Amino acid sequence: MAAHQPLSRRKVLKRTVGTALAAGATSVLGGAVTSAAAAGPRRVQDVRAFHGTWLGSYDGRNARLEIVAQQQPPSTNYTLFLKFIELERNETYSGYVQNVPLDAHEVRNITLTGPSTLIWPTLLQHTWNTDYLSGTSSWNGTGFPMSFSRSTIAPPFVASRPFRGYGDWYSPPNNHSVYEGNNDGRRAKLEVLKYFVAGKPQTQFTLTDLDRDTAYAATFLDVDFGSWSMDRQRNPLAGVTMKPFTPGLEPKYIESLYWHSWNPMYVSGANIWQGGRYGMSFVRRTPLP
Repeated sequence: MAAHQPLSRRKVLKRTVGTALAAGATSVLGGAVTSAAAAGPRRVQDVRAFHGTWLGSYDGRNARLEIVAQQQPPSTNYTLFLKFIELERNETYSGYVQNVPLDAHEVRNITLTGPSTLIWPTLLQHTWNTDYLSGTSSWNGTGFPMSFSRSTIAPPFVASRPFRGYGDWYSPPNNHSVYEGNNDGRRAKLEVLKYFVAGKPQTQFTLTDLDRDTAYAATFLDVDFGSWSMDRQRNPLAGVTMKPFTPGLEPKYIESLYWHSWNPMYVSGANIWQGGRYGMSFVRRTPLP
């Protein structure tokens, strides 16, 4: 179960050990072509920001996504045309979604066809920096994560081994792992720390919004993670409410936070705020055990 009193930020520090507008990767906003990075810290909810070429991880496999946003006159709604390439398998899928509102940052129920049929329940634009996307694919009722960056700012893909189990989260024997990325486009850090209280293991997840200097934590007390299914081990925070370190702040409800099962260097998911879903994605900075 999740604890009500997480370690303070100071104590965590004491315990830690180690640390298709493709040409311009731009978004068309307000009739002008504006770089998402150059626009500065402002929130954007505009379906046209999906337009472009994206590179990233599809459940841990190297992937490419191309999106064209086209208005449906005379309405203000848009159709998104998607082409998805799983580069490691050399498989190409395509599809489209109609009647997407202009102010949408989330596209739901995407179906792509190719060698098989892919179902994507959600694809999220990160509203504070529209150079990032994340989402979820569904197969046999199980969610599989994805995360992308615009092609002009995308870092090289980091190859790794598949996810082995819950210990990959905190990297024994050091029992502390750091992931860097963004929470809905704001700079963020995720830390996972295992420690002992009265001889019993505890695992704390700390999510820090670096741009807002706020942090949230969820702690699991004396849990036998090995008894969990592999799907739950790679998505342990699903349905968990993370408590803020600062009194008075709203808690953060986590809908999902997945390891990418074919590559634990990548973690992505979503949180819920005021009824909306907002994406987050991270890359591991601590070496795998």
